[in-house]
Amino acid sequence: MLAIRDLHTHYGLSHIIQGIDLTAAAGEVIGIFGRNGVGKTTLLKTIAGWVRPTSGGIRLDGVDLGGLSPDAIARRGVGFVPEDRRIFPGLTVRENLDLGLLQRRGRGRAAERRSVDEVFARFPRLAERRRQLGTTLSGGEQQMLAMARALVGAPSLLLIDEPTEGLAPMIVEQIFGIIRDAKAAGAVVLLVEQNVHGALAVADRFYAIERGRVILAGDARLDKDRAALLDAIAV
Repeated sequence: MLAIRDLHTHYGLSHIIQGIDLTAAAGEVIGIFGRNGVGKTTLLKTIAGWVRPTSGGIRLDGVDLGGLSPDAIARRGVGFVPEDRRIFPGLTVRENLDLGLLQRRGRGRAAERRSVDEVFARFPRLAERRRQLGTTLSGGEQQMLAMARALVGAPSLLLIDEPTEGLAPMIVEQIFGIIRDAKAAGAVVLLVEQNVHGALAVADRFYAIERGRVILAGDARLDKDRAALLDAIAV
C-alpha cells in the first residue's frame, strides 16, 4: 500500500534523508526509531508534502505522491499528526475538526456528520469541549485533538510524530489505543516514537534510522537483546 524507494531529502545543502527504502501494507503499524536529529520527522514531513523530496519515490496505493502539494496529498488519504500538534489558534475544538474534514472533500454532509460523531464518541473529552478554543486545552487534550483532526478524514495513511512525549501514563495508553483502532480500521500507521517499548507493543514492524539511513529493520516481536539495542538507538 505504501512504498518508499531510495528517498532523498535536503534542507539547503544538508542531506537529511539519504536513500531510505520502506514498505507498509494496509493495517500495519510501523515504528520509526532513532535519536533526535537523524531524519525521522523529515521523513514524515516529506511523505506529507511539507518538505519536497530531492529524489526517490513515494507511492500510496500506486499513486506517486512525490512533488504533490500538502493539500493534494491529504486529499489522497494521508493524515499527519505533527510533533507540535498545530492546533489552530482562534478556532474551537469543533472548528479544528472541520478542517480535518477537508482531507476528504466530496463525501457529502451526512458522511461528514457521521465522521465527527464517531470522533466525538471516541474522544468524549473533546465532545465536552467542542465549543472551547483548541489552544486552551491541556497538553494531553491538545494531543487528542491533533489525532482526532487527522482521523476525522478517515485517512488510509496516518503519520504520527512523537505523540506521547511529556504526557501522563493514562493519556499515553489512550493514544496507543487510538493507534490500535486505526490499525484495526485498515490504515497504515507510521509512528515516530521515543517510547520504544510502548511503540513496539502496537507496531507490527520497525525501522531504525541513523544519519538519514535505515540501519536496522525487522519484526516488532523482538528478543530482549534487540529491544535493548533499539532503546540505545533511540536515546
